Amino acid sequence: MAKKDLKYYYKKAKKEGFAMVQFNFSTQEQLQGIVQAGIHLRAPLLVGTSEGDSKFLGKAQAVALVESYQKETKLPIFLNFDHGKSFGAVKEAIETGYDAVHFDGSSYSFKENIAITKRVVALAKKNRVSIVEGEFAEIPGKHSIMHKEKAPSFNGNSFTDPKEAKEFVKKTGVNALAILIGTVHGVYKENPHLSIKQLQEIKKHVTSFMVLHGGSGTPKRDLLQAVKTGVVKVNISTELRVAFTNTLRATLKKYDKEITPYKVLPPSIVAVQKVAEQHILFLGSLNKV
Repeated sequence: MAKKDLKYYYKKAKKEGFAMVQFNFSTQEQLQGIVQAGIHLRAPLLVGTSEGDSKFLGKAQAVALVESYQKETKLPIFLNFDHGKSFGAVKEAIETGYDAVHFDGSSYSFKENIAITKRVVALAKKNRVSIVEGEFAEIPGKHSIMHKEKAPSFNGNSFTDPKEAKEFVKKTGVNALAILIGTVHGVYKENPHLSIKQLQEIKKHVTSFMVLHGGSGTPKRDLLQAVKTGVVKVNISTELRVAFTNTLRATLKKYDKEITPYKVLPPSIVAVQKVAEQHILFLGSLNKV
């Protein structure tokens, strides 16, 4: 039997009305918490590293960690390179052994973005990378800090244009598209609501899978409606970081004389697991192995 790749699970999600959740990580402890959630709920897992995560942890190290957990747990665990900003960075991820890549060409002109993304797709096919995700409408916000203000506001012109989405997918050959319909990176005092109407229009024009970034803090009702409309993947990063670091701070404060990492880190691993389980449960990927 052929190995079930990430594309298989995206198709399954689209058909059965659930979403894969991409959980980003930059340490082995974060990944351990995510994997424990997958084991507990028998869920296929998609994990990711951004350029920053990858520089800290190392691409080869991320691949090795994921492969070790795959062998140990027998779970389908896939690794995505998230928001690669250059062809070189994405090329390195592909050649290092990532299962999927996301080229974020939103800082380039539409024409330049298409040209580079097309090169990424060609290289990915040669290396049997099953999913190439493209992006041309920049998703605002930062997930490296907690925001005390309201999230950036949107007008209709900021969203992914359906006709441009059609052209982009057709000319590049990507099989997944990061769409902008109201999500932002990071958690704010008040996050915006999603435009399901815009999502419905995009769906009419594209043949690729539709994915959402900036899932942290987005109203659950909106995310569920987006999944119902056809979104197959939602990215979660900030909520995991908050759970991990806040728990670690509290643990270090409580046990201020403890210096042994394996004694202070377990509560943070459990905190990450709880957040991961919450998203797996409400987005429906439990028992989908």
